[in-house]
Amino acid sequence: MILSDFHALILVYCMYNAVVKCMANCKLKNVDDEHSMKLLEKLEPLKGLTFQHTFVEKNHHSYNYTLNICTPVSLGNFEDEEKLTGVLQEDQKNVDTPFVKIGRINSTVVKGGENWLMLTYTHGDKYNSHCNKGCDDGSDTKARRQAHVMIVCDPNHLKGDFAVLYEHNIGNYETECFYMMELKSSVACTSVSKGLSSGSIFLIIFFSFAVAYLIIGAVYKRCVYGSKGLDQIPNIAFWKSCGSLQADGCNFLCRCQESGYNSNQPYTGIADDQLDEEIDDEHLLPM
Repeated sequence: MILSDFHALILVYCMYNAVVKCMANCKLKNVDDEHSMKLLEKLEPLKGLTFQHTFVEKNHHSYNYTLNICTPVSLGNFEDEEKLTGVLQEDQKNVDTPFVKIGRINSTVVKGGENWLMLTYTHGDKYNSHCNKGCDDGSDTKARRQAHVMIVCDPNHLKGDFAVLYEHNIGNYETECFYMMELKSSVACTSVSKGLSSGSIFLIIFFSFAVAYLIIGAVYKRCVYGSKGLDQIPNIAFWKSCGSLQADGCNFLCRCQESGYNSNQPYTGIADDQLDEEIDDEHLLPM
C-alpha cells in the first residue's frame, strides 16, 4: 500500500512537470505556420535564460525590464498566477502596482531573416490612457501592451547584451503601440562561416604533399643509396638546375635580343687596308 502511494505521488509529480513544461513553451498565434515553427526552434538554446535591463527616461524615471525566452518570468516579489509572462516591467517608485506585464508567451509571433529574428510577445496588460483610440472592439476599447524583441547576430555569445530601446505609445491602434527591445545572440546567425575556405584547403593539401615528398624521398635515398647531406634531397639535380631553367625561360620570353642581320648599324664599307690585292675586273667590260 505504501509502495502504491509512492508510485502515485511520482505519477502526479511527473504529470505536474509535464503540464508546467507544456505551459512554459511559446505558443504561436498561428499554429499552422510551419515557417514560424522552424524559427521558434532556433530559439531553443535561449529557452530558460533571463535577461534584465534598466531603462531611464528623460525625467530620470527608471524602469526595470526582465525578459525570458519561452519561459515565464519568475521574480521573488512577483507572483504570476498564469505563469505566462514573457516580459515584465517593474516600477520601483509605484508601490501600489509596481509590475506590468508587457507580453505573454502563449501569444507569440516570430519573424526572421538573414542574421536576425523578431520575437513578439502580445496580449500584455492593458494601457491606462495611451493607445486607446480607434480600436474596433466596442466592448473594451483599451489596447494591450506588446514587446518586439529584435534578436541580432552575435557569433561570439549565446547570451549577449540585452537593451530596451524605446516605447512607442503615441499611435491610435493596438498594433501601433509596442516596446522595442534588442537582444544579441548567436542563435540569430545564419551566414557565419565555421569551415575553412577553398584556398586554405588547397594550401594545406599542397604543403602536406610537399613535406611527405621530401621526407619519404630523403629516407629512401639515405637507406637505398647511402646519400648524406644535401644529396638526400630527392631529385636534387633538377632542383639545382630549376633556377637556371627559369632564368632561361624568362630570358627567352621577356628579353628582346636582336641578331646581327636585324641591327640598325649604318653601312661603313670596306677600308683600303682591308684589301690584300687589286682585283682585275677589266674582262667584265663589254668589248
